[in-house]
Amino acid sequence: MRVVLLAADQTLQQSIARLLETRGHEVACFSSSNVALDHLDANEEINALVVVDPGNAEGGMEICWEARLLASFERPIYVCLISRPLTSEAFIEALDCGADDVLQLPLSQDELYARLRAAERFNSMQLKLVEMATRDGLTGLFNRPAFFSRATRLCQDAPTPLAAIMVDIDHFKEINDTHGHAAGDKAIRAVAEILKGQGDTVGRLGGEEFALVLDHGDAKDAWREAEAMRRYIAMQDIDVGEARLQLSCSFGVAVGSPGEDIDDILRKADAALYAAKRAGRNMVALYEAEPSPMVNRPDSVVRGVKPSDLRPRRIAG
Repeated sequence: MRVVLLAADQTLQQSIARLLETRGHEVACFSSSNVALDHLDANEEINALVVVDPGNAEGGMEICWEARLLASFERPIYVCLISRPLTSEAFIEALDCGADDVLQLPLSQDELYARLRAAERFNSMQLKLVEMATRDGLTGLFNRPAFFSRATRLCQDAPTPLAAIMVDIDHFKEINDTHGHAAGDKAIRAVAEILKGQGDTVGRLGGEEFALVLDHGDAKDAWREAEAMRRYIAMQDIDVGEARLQLSCSFGVAVGSPGEDIDDILRKADAALYAAKRAGRNMVALYEAEPSPMVNRPDSVVRGVKPSDLRPRRIAG
């Protein structure tokens, strides 16, 4: 495990750090609670905090509480308070304040190791549950709820514009009807493998439709990235048993303003995707503002919001 060890007593800090490192744990040692919590907050790969109480039980409990606020469903953090002997009431209060375990000094190293093994098992199970809850089982991309959750945070936090790309496999129903659903699954996985290399925020919204959010809002660069993906997908030759399947995808690209809702940005990208479909498929369309009402695709999987007053326009590649 990656552990933050907080102990004001340098002798205790060094001895406990040696115990942890002996069993292969990565340890970052701190004497200041504020610095330790900042480090824990800034490094999401850290999954454990060990607090050595200097004699003030209330202070140790407060640190446990602050650490618990940093944990989430997607980021489990094991919090262990090592304290001088506590009363039963104080022991219960420490657990209620966010500690997963309370060990007492003098410390038993075997008990410490056993508690950490249990914490590793628990964290591993929770991370597996997170994966099952947020990942699409066929492709490994974010599923629809997880994609929108992450994309919403990106749009809210980004100080500059972001670009969104909608992707749809061309003639997917024909692939299923001609070659069977196993071939359709192969096509979806092949496209997903290409898309997942384009960033962390890539999701399968439903069926043969995907979405990406890029960490920049340059329209030309976003269009070029989509065009590169389109060309690479078009080069794929998939073995479906009795035949070889060549894929193509249509892309819609849109740029949003800082703080703009992800639903609005994706509706623009989806309108551009619809324009690419109508123009012949296997192409990239960029959404640009014009004073005409936007034409929305009737079978769009983008979440419904109020129609925009913009129209998509295709840019030839």
